[in-house]
Amino acid sequence: MKRLYTLFLLLACGYAGAPATAQDHFLFTARDLPQSMLYNPAMRPSRGFVTIPLFGSLTAGFDNSFSYDKVIDKNADGVKYLDTRGLLDATKGKDLTLMRFNLDLVNTGFFVGPKDYMGVSLRTRAHMATSMPEGLFGMILDNPINEYKTFDVSMTPNAIGWVELGVSYTRDIDENWRVGGRLKYVNGLMSVQSTGMDVTVRKEYDRYTVTGDYALRGGNVDFSTGGGLFEDLLSNLSSNPGFAFDLGATYRSNDKRLNVAFSVADLGAVFWNKKNSSVIRTHSEGRTYDFYGVDGLGGLIDGTTSIGHVLDSAYTDLSRTLRADTTAGSFAQMLPTTFQAAADYALGPYMRHHVSAGFVGMIPYHGKLHYAISAGYAYRTLTGTWQLMANYTYKSNNPVNVGLGVVMNTGKFQLYLAMDNIIPAFTLTGARGTNVSLGLNFFTSRSREFRSCDHRASRKAARYYSR
Repeated sequence: MKRLYTLFLLLACGYAGAPATAQDHFLFTARDLPQSMLYNPAMRPSRGFVTIPLFGSLTAGFDNSFSYDKVIDKNADGVKYLDTRGLLDATKGKDLTLMRFNLDLVNTGFFVGPKDYMGVSLRTRAHMATSMPEGLFGMILDNPINEYKTFDVSMTPNAIGWVELGVSYTRDIDENWRVGGRLKYVNGLMSVQSTGMDVTVRKEYDRYTVTGDYALRGGNVDFSTGGGLFEDLLSNLSSNPGFAFDLGATYRSNDKRLNVAFSVADLGAVFWNKKNSSVIRTHSEGRTYDFYGVDGLGGLIDGTTSIGHVLDSAYTDLSRTLRADTTAGSFAQMLPTTFQAAADYALGPYMRHHVSAGFVGMIPYHGKLHYAISAGYAYRTLTGTWQLMANYTYKSNNPVNVGLGVVMNTGKFQLYLAMDNIIPAFTLTGARGTNVSLGLNFFTSRSREFRSCDHRASRKAARYYSR
């Protein structure tokens, strides 16, 4: 289990240091934005484009069930300490962490006919989600010596990283409907997936009694080896093929005021190699085992031992107690599929004011459904130079979330920037997550509606209102 804890620690540090994913709502309601096509292949822009490599398209996300100031406090001398009661309250029956990261290495699109559009993308992506059971912290922190309790210490860690090469095709069915699809070749980088965990611990006077079992699958991770985690992982990066599909459609009313979009993304799987993939599981067969405590509890209280060390010690000792073993073998793993729906309606004689609503959900792959429901407003200039957006999002693990976004078009260049959790951004210790998205695009052609207009103002308006 030392290897497993190290893996999660490295993942957490990597994600925490990166910007986080902006709200998907903006990507489904922004006008003529190439990044929208990555989430719904029917939402192609009105022109050919190339995204600036590496720096041109980055989305990542970190969402937590509690904030820093809920679990860290200060004493009278100003010294920070772990508020154990706050930690117990914060993790009570809630998912702890959900992270996403998408970096576009290549992203381009172009017309191949009057009604046909194609795109090519190369992306590196990762998802991580885990829940920390209330009973785990209760067993470690809330443990009066004369009190007998039973704790549920089951958790559901899931992490997956992959690289994908996608080719998309978009077709205008008529003046109202547009459909699109994307076929993606996927290569898995690493995965840890919980396939079953049901472990309870009962505290008695001088010991714990443990019952239950758990199982974890490691894609390109061999739990049986004692070291060289990254040496084994890197040597097998190209041995985990897979495939996925994205499907989408859009509808635009005859007066061009109403736009509706819906899609499903990442419908597919990765097939992990048998050389460096494994399953660790226990075989208690209903028996009860004695467990004599967790190393480092005293140091956790006085600050000389980290909570990571205590968690690692707890699960290492539980693994020994429950007689865990490791077997090698290949397996298939579904990608974390998402589905989206959004609607945008233009107001006023020049359709510069827009109201919108959207829904984004992730099909549960670790026991909980993650979703976001949004309502937004956008102001768009007639020429399409500026799009200023704001929305309010209710997330499954963060009910208060206000976001802002901007799209700026200057000739052939376009800048897109969006961020949510705006209110907590002024008090970072109170934020449950931090989310931002960046896009920098270069347009390689004019829209067909743009070419058909003679007057300069009319050309700009036509380019803006075509989609």
